[in-house]
Amino acid sequence: MRIVVIGDIHTQANKLWRMLREAGLMNEKLEPSQSFLQDDSKLVLLGDIVHAKSRERYAEIAAVLRYDEYNPEHLIAAEKNQEAFLKDLKAFYDHLPKDKMVILMGNHDFNAIQQDQGPLRTDDVSHLEWRDVSQRALDPDLRDWMLLWPFEYALEGIHFAHVGPLKEHNTYDNDFYLLNRRRWIYEDRDYLADSPYRLGVYGHTPVRGGVNIASQGRAILLDTNGYGEEYSYLEIIPLKNKYKLKMRGLFFDEEIQR
Repeated sequence: MRIVVIGDIHTQANKLWRMLREAGLMNEKLEPSQSFLQDDSKLVLLGDIVHAKSRERYAEIAAVLRYDEYNPEHLIAAEKNQEAFLKDLKAFYDHLPKDKMVILMGNHDFNAIQQDQGPLRTDDVSHLEWRDVSQRALDPDLRDWMLLWPFEYALEGIHFAHVGPLKEHNTYDNDFYLLNRRRWIYEDRDYLADSPYRLGVYGHTPVRGGVNIASQGRAILLDTNGYGEEYSYLEIIPLKNKYKLKMRGLFFDEEIQR
């Protein structure tokens, strides 16, 4: 078995399609490849599919010079772009046999479908999609599909979730933000010690240059797709008493002026 794991995408459709093609999971028509349909590969997306992470990225998807989230025209354009991406992703998902692909619920995904929760903010931009400013609701078929995304997933002794090993890490209530539940990664503690899992793979915490390790070496942090053209995904080959881990992608792409 091969498990392909991709961290937070945040509306970067072309980056996701590139990784799926490089991993041999997608053809040029954005459909599952024959090999993916027939072999025992699995695909896991670690959540945060929606909400761009910068004003510049929002400007790209809204096709404007400078994105203003309080301008209904800009916001509607960003909403429609993300809905188109979600529809393409759902079409890919629907072409697959059951259990071949899992999309986990990220806090941004949860926020997009839970209108009783206040809008999130990243740096200088507020995520106002499908709220009062545009007077548009998320496509109900897409919302119903997203509501089915699980908060955690386990396979071959590996725990997958958006934020961390504990249930509270992936509970996106008000305390999630007030208590900053990503802080577990800084503690010198094996959070998987009392669990049935030998390894955990999580997103949410931005990492540049590949992966970061937490939980005394038992957890891999994989939110690696947020910067420029950089992208990466993890391949896990479960073996009898161990895992073979391979990072793929472009880990660092930078211009330095001296």
